[in-house]
Amino acid sequence: TIIFAMIERAQFGVNSAIYQPTSKETWDADGSQVDPWLLEKGGSFLCFMLLETEKVHARARRYLSPEETAFFPEQIKMPPVLEPLEYPQVLQGEREININDVVMKVYKEQLVPAICAPGDDQQHGSSALCDIACLQALSRRIHIGKFVAESKYQQMPDKFTELVQARDIAGINELLTNVLVEERVCNRARLKAVSFGQEAFSDAEAGFKVDPNVMYSIYRDMIIPLTKQVQVRYLFERVKTAGGGDYEEITDDEWPANLLAWGGKEEMVAAPPIQGKGLFL
Repeated sequence: TIIFAMIERAQFGVNSAIYQPTSKETWDADGSQVDPWLLEKGGSFLCFMLLETEKVHARARRYLSPEETAFFPEQIKMPPVLEPLEYPQVLQGEREININDVVMKVYKEQLVPAICAPGDDQQHGSSALCDIACLQALSRRIHIGKFVAESKYQQMPDKFTELVQARDIAGINELLTNVLVEERVCNRARLKAVSFGQEAFSDAEAGFKVDPNVMYSIYRDMIIPLTKQVQVRYLFERVKTAGGGDYEEITDDEWPANLLAWGGKEEMVAAPPIQGKGLFL
C-alpha cells in the first residue's frame, strides 16, 4: 500500500504550496467552509483536506480501531453512524501513542522532495489526495509498532522494565532490533519499486516512477526508525501501567540518531547496492 501510494504521488510535482500555512483570505470570503480550528491555526490546504477526510472516516468508525491513529484526534471526536465494533484489549496504557506530527513533518520536508519532481504543476487537489493516501498508510505501518512492542514486552517484561527504569533507550532498541528482518523488509520494498514502478511503456529510456534505492532508504531510514520510536514510547507507557514507575516524556535530545528519520539529517543516506543478478538499478 505504501509503495503504490508513493508511486501515485510521484506523478505530480512537489507542489509545496499545499503545505504552506494559510490565512482567512486564502479561502472563501468568510472562511465558512473551513473548520474554525483549522482557520485559527492557519492550517495548510493539505491539513484542510486531511482533516475533512478524517471527519468522514471517523463517522465510519475508522478511528475506533486500535490499529488506526488519526492526525487530528482532538478535532474528530464525533459519534460514528455505524454501530461500534468490539476489539480485543491487546494494548495497555492510559495514554495513546501518536507520533503523526513527526510523520507529517518528515513526509513534507524529506520524503516528498525525494520522490517528486521539483516545482509546481498546479495539480494541488490531486497531490493532496495522494498525500492523504501516503500519510495514512505510513501512519498505520509505523503505529503497528505498538502491537509489536506489546508482544515483545510479554516475552521479556523484567528486562524491558529494567531498561525503561534506567531510561536506556539504546538498550531497548537493541532488544527490539532484528537486523536480518529489517534488511529483508528494505530489500523487498526496493524490489517492489522495481517490479511495479517501471516506466515500461514510454518512448523514453526505461526508468522508474520512484527510484528503487530511494524506496529502500525510505524504509531503512524513515519507516523503521519511526516504528521503533513508537515501540519505545509504548514500552515506557507499558511499564508504567504495569506498576514499574512513572516516567517523564522522552525528550528530543534523548533519542539516539538511529531512531530519528534519516539519522536526524536533512539529506538521505545512499542505499547499498543490491545483491544478486537479474536486476538493473
